[in-house]
Amino acid sequence: MAKAASFAAYIALVAAAEKRLIAAGQRDPVQRLVTLRGVYYGTTWSLDYDKESKRSVPGATIRNFGFFTYLGGTMPADPRPALAGSTLLADLKLSQSMHDGLRSADVGHLLIGLESRTTTAGTTHFPQEGGTGLEIVTWLGDLGGGAANLARRRATAPATTVEYVFHNASSDYGVTDNLEGDVAAYVTASRVAGDKPTFSTVADALRGYLLPATGALWKGRAAGFAAATGATLGPKGAIANETAWISALTTKLYDFGIWYAATRWVHTGELTGSAASATCTHMHGAAEEVATVFVKTLGRAILRAPAAIDAVAPYPAPTPPGSCQSLLLQAAGLLKLPSLRLPSLDF
Repeated sequence: MAKAASFAAYIALVAAAEKRLIAAGQRDPVQRLVTLRGVYYGTTWSLDYDKESKRSVPGATIRNFGFFTYLGGTMPADPRPALAGSTLLADLKLSQSMHDGLRSADVGHLLIGLESRTTTAGTTHFPQEGGTGLEIVTWLGDLGGGAANLARRRATAPATTVEYVFHNASSDYGVTDNLEGDVAAYVTASRVAGDKPTFSTVADALRGYLLPATGALWKGRAAGFAAATGATLGPKGAIANETAWISALTTKLYDFGIWYAATRWVHTGELTGSAASATCTHMHGAAEEVATVFVKTLGRAILRAPAAIDAVAPYPAPTPPGSCQSLLLQAAGLLKLPSLRLPSLDF
């Protein structure tokens, strides 16, 4: 078992896996994409489930149901019979967070976003969760979860800086490879970022985006993603509606952050009582800071293309707490139980 050492090596892994899947009867490239996405998210054999089930089996199960919903009810085929006798499944899992020289990308995010673009759920807005299926399985899920985590930390450590969301040892939320994977999800196999993708094999779709490093899709990725998610770009590439875009993203991040806290921490008993109430009071400020850093990071990447999409100082100062406007977290604030675990998918 070994992690791929380059984008080309990762694409070779995908091509080898696709060859076996085709031999097993998966001739539709979208079907193979769904199967390969399931290596990373939404199945009991996925890398995400491997990690999350150690923390909470009910929580990991709910996450899988969430992916099932956000992707329009598609359940990946189990690739293990087709890949048996090889190390391909293990190698693909080891290679989710890819680095190739100065470039990086979370390929799990790339694949799940690419799949979302093939579904109607990708353009469906999910009430109370802040965005569409495509947004939730990519940047909104990452950064909304990051805003929630920041708000939760500030409940006990108000001076915690938003930099934590973009640079952390666990490689979560807004770290560079996650953001690059989120952007890649919109741009890979696209004519216009975020459109319905067209590809003959998953490996070819990845190759067209990741190779070479000087390719047009790679160089224009930040600009394409920004335009697809609400930015207006000026004639020289600068973001012309920065203030309005930050405001729009803040609302999305706040809504998802509340949903994330309620479905990830409240049901397990990890966030109740005064901690839930305090987290709620910090959520809007955290969301606005994350949105601000995200927009400025994208703006810098557009002007310096093909530079890495990586947040840098200066960062906004921590926002003071406000009032709790979420009925979900207000209710959680009344809970005094040490643990409240759901036995099923009800939420």
